[in-house]
Amino acid sequence: MRSNYKAIDELVVRVDERNMSKADIPLVGLSIDKCFIASVANTIGTDFSKYKCIYKKDFAVSLMQVSRDAKIPIACLKECDRAIMSPAYIIFRIKDENVILPEYLEMWFKRSEFDREASFIAVGGVRGSLPWNEFATMKVWVPDIEKQRKIVRAYKIINERIGLKKRINDNLNNQLRAYFKEFTAQSAHTVGKLKDYCIMQYGYTETATLEPIGPKFLRITDIAQSYTDWNAVPYCQITRENHKKYVLSEGDIVVARTGATVGYSKMLGRTIPDSVFASFLVRIRPLDDKYKYYFGLSITSPDFLEFVQTNAGGSAQPQANSPLLGEYELFIPDQDALAVFNDKVLTFLNVIENNETEISKLNETKNTMVQMLSSC
Repeated sequence: MRSNYKAIDELVVRVDERNMSKADIPLVGLSIDKCFIASVANTIGTDFSKYKCIYKKDFAVSLMQVSRDAKIPIACLKECDRAIMSPAYIIFRIKDENVILPEYLEMWFKRSEFDREASFIAVGGVRGSLPWNEFATMKVWVPDIEKQRKIVRAYKIINERIGLKKRINDNLNNQLRAYFKEFTAQSAHTVGKLKDYCIMQYGYTETATLEPIGPKFLRITDIAQSYTDWNAVPYCQITRENHKKYVLSEGDIVVARTGATVGYSKMLGRTIPDSVFASFLVRIRPLDDKYKYYFGLSITSPDFLEFVQTNAGGSAQPQANSPLLGEYELFIPDQDALAVFNDKVLTFLNVIENNETEISKLNETKNTMVQMLSSC
């Protein structure tokens, strides 16, 4: 059985093509969640001829600080035919797709066991980094190519279902926003500041852990996207007293108060797990519970995000404290109109949340498939 294991350098070859073209090519980076993201780096005056080219089905990896992060940012490019990346990334591609499929290898790299092994090896590296020659000796379970195709097909079907549910939710969110805008125009005639209608609270300070030793620990990275995957949210230790103080409830709004995603926000649904929120988030709750959906849609709107990012101080690390958030001006609807509004909003939110529950279960299935690859 061990003969089915192959070292990474038996399967791939490193490539180092520099960007000598002046064409408009996307600049991408890697996230800790093993996916490509559009770069947000300041590139004014940058010499892009030093950047590396990456093509569809190529892999990119960052081997720096592996032991600290306990996770290797690594992914296979599928989003476009060609992109460029910082020269700090290592790029490689499959030698022979008749031996191993890029999609299968990417699944292998998603295994938590792979990250744990890499973290263990990287402990002796400079600043916890993993040298390429040691990364390249790590083993991959390589079943026959037909079995790989079967595994990849099943994985793709789940991904397509997830994509469908996300598109449906995107459409529902657009409809919900349109209804919110129409309702505001018809029923909201008073202008007020958020601080006069809401309570704001900074989050809990603790170190996150993957061990289930307490409630889920919601952070900026967990809300700075359209969908929060609660399966990926870590845990934290907390006393009973602090748990009562920081526990999240349906309708709570949390806002990122620092960093590149300052102003990003999320309104929490009814089926959230037992969870508390981290210190770089601000929780906003209306003084009157009847306003929670209206304020939730106001605070998660593009207008609120623009207000925060325009006014957040600090060029290197933008900061948005409670006093700043409290200055946001918004329309306040008549209370008499809120009952109908809340009923209609709940109709949307229930369907959206049901879809998110299915997405969460599908992601669990994906994760199980990935973890079981070596036993296939």
